Amino acid sequence: MNEVLIMEDFPKSEIEFDQRFLNVSACYQYLFKMKWPQGFNCCKCTHQHYWISKKHIYICQRCQHNHSLTAGTIMDSSKKPITYWFKAMWWFTTRKSGLNAVNLQELLGFGSYNTAWSWLQKLRRCTIRKDREKLSGNVEVDEFFIGGQKSGKRGRGSAGKTIVVAAVERKGEKLGRIRLKVIPNCSSDSLLAFINDNIEAGSTVYTDGWKGYYGIDDKMYNHYQVFQNKASGKDSVLPGVHLIASLVKRMILGTHHGRFDPHYLQNYLDEYVFRFNRRNSKSIGKKFMRIIQQVVSSTKITFSQLIANANTPCEYSLGLSG
Repeated sequence: MNEVLIMEDFPKSEIEFDQRFLNVSACYQYLFKMKWPQGFNCCKCTHQHYWISKKHIYICQRCQHNHSLTAGTIMDSSKKPITYWFKAMWWFTTRKSGLNAVNLQELLGFGSYNTAWSWLQKLRRCTIRKDREKLSGNVEVDEFFIGGQKSGKRGRGSAGKTIVVAAVERKGEKLGRIRLKVIPNCSSDSLLAFINDNIEAGSTVYTDGWKGYYGIDDKMYNHYQVFQNKASGKDSVLPGVHLIASLVKRMILGTHHGRFDPHYLQNYLDEYVFRFNRRNSKSIGKKFMRIIQQVVSSTKITFSQLIANANTPCEYSLGLSG
């Protein structure tokens, strides 16, 4: 019962946010509710009583074990006040088109672009729940390309491009939830793994005639292929996926000015999915609450880990192709 109440505990406007999270103590109190909705419970001895240190460490009265609300999360070892993190999370979740690193650097007055960049990358990694429900019902699946100067052929000639596969629920004329994933190629292995991971068995899957979809398990899914040469026009072939592809590209050109490292594209796609799937939320504060919940259960990641096996975090221009 307590958890239901906590689920509705969020600011309804930016004014309410500013009033509520004016100081460090208020931020820690909110994190406490997100971590322990049923009340404090020591991870060592399950004792329920504690006292708080000046550094906001929760200490078990029985075994003296220390509990930090930020240690082991993406906020671990941050030198900035937690109020800065809360403000960043508010802007990250409530601005319709999101934030880029330059925006966040200016809004929080950071001297370092890298700090703003790393904060956003960490937050993007908190947008996807591991146990999220799969898509169901009628689901369109198709791929599109981001990057490169030429459109190339399907599944080949795609050098310099990043392939994204999309799944979109159709609710009549309206769109439901979506999934987006960067894949290495348009082979059956890549496409079928995406479908199995993201679509509930028993659903009806609509694809085009690409051979990569031939192996869809007919015992798990109802599979319908839509052929472009038999359709009245391009827009009538998987229109939901085509709309999502155009919106993703618009986001890249608008919010990020077409400039970012392809190595981090999945993070940007995850953020877009988080935002799109909550587009009908009646309160902007609910998205803020969701990201707080996921940050509390996140794992620590360092700047070195963020850029491992990647280019330096210097965003550069990408072309967009359909």
